[in-house]
Amino acid sequence: MTEFSIHKVWIIAKREYVERVRTRSFILSTFVTPVLMGLFLILPALISASTARGIKHDAERPARIVIACDNRALAELASGELMRQQGARYAPSVVSPASPAEHEQLDKRLDAGDIEGYVWLDGQARASRHVVFATSRAGDVILQRRLGDALSYAFAAQRMVEQGSSAGDVAATLQPVDLTAVRAGESFSVYNAVRGAAVVLILMFVMLFSLLSYGVMVMRSVMEEKSSRITEVLLCAASAQELMTGKILGTGSVGLTQIAAWLTMAALGASRSLYLRTAIEVLGVGPSLMVYFVVFYILGYMLYSTIFAAVGAIFNSIDEAQQWNFVVILPLIAASAMILPVATSSDSAISVVASLFPFCSPILMFERLAVHSPPVWQVALSLLLLVATIGAAMFISGRIYRTGILMYGKRPTIRELWRWLRHA
Repeated sequence: MTEFSIHKVWIIAKREYVERVRTRSFILSTFVTPVLMGLFLILPALISASTARGIKHDAERPARIVIACDNRALAELASGELMRQQGARYAPSVVSPASPAEHEQLDKRLDAGDIEGYVWLDGQARASRHVVFATSRAGDVILQRRLGDALSYAFAAQRMVEQGSSAGDVAATLQPVDLTAVRAGESFSVYNAVRGAAVVLILMFVMLFSLLSYGVMVMRSVMEEKSSRITEVLLCAASAQELMTGKILGTGSVGLTQIAAWLTMAALGASRSLYLRTAIEVLGVGPSLMVYFVVFYILGYMLYSTIFAAVGAIFNSIDEAQQWNFVVILPLIAASAMILPVATSSDSAISVVASLFPFCSPILMFERLAVHSPPVWQVALSLLLLVATIGAAMFISGRIYRTGILMYGKRPTIRELWRWLRHA
């Protein structure tokens, strides 16, 4: 068995790196991807600006809501609470009693655009607590939620008044609670699940993009050299382990180069754009978080590209190998489905176990770090398990690669793969 040569790995990695960096696809994706990411950041701002303009429009012409109820005191309570809602202005009015003729008149006013909606609170609606809100703004969920809160307040306040409570006691009892979550031991550090989900979504986009491009690129490179018999020539100068390691490191360096280019563009943009600088500050992207990002990206790439290299050595055609692409990235798809649950409950048993699972930890452990600081032992255990899994994957994939790149013809069976592992 020949000695593993770092110099040969360097030569192979350099060749792979230079060949990939000079391609048009690399240059194009390097500059197009930041544009797409910019749109990803700008679109929410445009939506927020549109919402702000809508709120300003409501302030200039408040939404006209009619509350029709047999009990005028109940309607007045709901109307007063709706007017006290923060963030938007409404112009509620009360109609009592709620007669069939009044119902028909309100329908006509709604059709004519004189009002934005009306609440129908007859005796049956008050008894069942099932209230109908007819409106021309059915998509305005904020209005519906605030109107529902106002009606709930009115029902509770009237019940308390009927039981003998004073108006002051009612107001004090039903005063909303302002709740802010903070990290344990850090009184002024707000627990930000939204930030964690937003940051990890950006990471997952970069991770999946890299895997589907550079991971598959490793697989295609292996299959192209295998089908053209170039591998047989290369094996005369380097071992199979050196060849596979060089391909993985060279192609991975291309991915790191692209990420470095994106970070440089982001830094230049932040220095010139107030909006981009504010977005980075809001997301809380600090140096420590970027270090974790680079670490988990490199380890995640090493794990999945090693598996892709083995897949490329096993099969003889791209069509056969592509059937296994979904199987390879299935853990990442499962991790992406858990992003929101982990963001809202990052210390639950399921979140902890999933973030320790090596095939999901590049996404989920980074998300937990973005949301709040998990225990140090969990981060260390996650990294240890991930590195150990990479070592095991390199060992298994190396044995498969050593035999598979010289095998042509039919697709190997499970028994043949086991034989490769034992005798390679």
